[in-house]
Amino acid sequence: MREERARYETVADEITEAYLRGDHTEGVALARAAMPDLPAWRADLAHLAACLLALGGRPEEAYEELRAAFAAGAWWHRRILLEDDDLADLAGIEGFADFVRESQARADAAADTTRPPLLRRPEGEPHGLLVTLHGAGEEAEDAATEWAAALDAGCVLLAVDSSQRNTPTYRSWPDPEVAARDIATAVAGLDAADRDLPLVTGGFSAGARPAMRWALAGSPGTPVGFVAVAPAVFPTDLDPALVRAGADRGVPGVILLGEKDDDVGEGAQATYESLRQAGLACRLDVVPGLGHTYPDDFDVRLRIALSSLARN
Repeated sequence: MREERARYETVADEITEAYLRGDHTEGVALARAAMPDLPAWRADLAHLAACLLALGGRPEEAYEELRAAFAAGAWWHRRILLEDDDLADLAGIEGFADFVRESQARADAAADTTRPPLLRRPEGEPHGLLVTLHGAGEEAEDAATEWAAALDAGCVLLAVDSSQRNTPTYRSWPDPEVAARDIATAVAGLDAADRDLPLVTGGFSAGARPAMRWALAGSPGTPVGFVAVAPAVFPTDLDPALVRAGADRGVPGVILLGEKDDDVGEGAQATYESLRQAGLACRLDVVPGLGHTYPDDFDVRLRIALSSLARN
């Protein structure tokens, strides 16, 4: 599945490049050509094609692209169909409102199907618990792989899947309440001994946002700190009351951010500064030359971060 996703991401990058060049026809052709070999990503590819068709002045064809994918089993959460500016011209097409409702019904049914978190245990007696949340478009398996150095640090590792999906393959954490529920359910499934271990919350990109909220809120469990990698967060995403509560408890945090992360860099930097101003013991590590991804030496950085948070 990870290999297929890597292939999809390569194609999606090529489509995005065509989008940015304004070459809508080329982007649509790339999306359609990839569909037979990437059936699991039919919804995502159809969405990209529909956006390009609509931008190219062909909204009716964009709608038909979505309907064809829907007939093949695809679906989209309503926010994708209604809040994407590229699809705005579809709103006036006859039948589109009904189509959105039908698609949302599939999305709701899929949301009722949750997957158990992935649990990994270190060799020997554990002395910590790291719960990590994947980035947008990723899964718990990705987080378990990227954060595996926690096992070498003697931590139990729990990787949680978000139940929130925009398409069959695109998971993220847009609704804070649903994210909190997913986290609470995953933690409740641990045995008592694991729940009593010193808890660190971790997350990448969109997953770092609920990980930070969780650590600041102080429950479920009693987090002793957080590790946020390339956090997709702005100061307005963190309730001031939560920030004050975290500061009052002395909750520390480590933020890892790429020097060239144009995706989230501005918001992450501003959030770090606001947390520091609120009195939170937060550290920002900027990695030279890094974009929106994990640093090559993340294993080392994670072990150091977990060690420093455990000493707090």
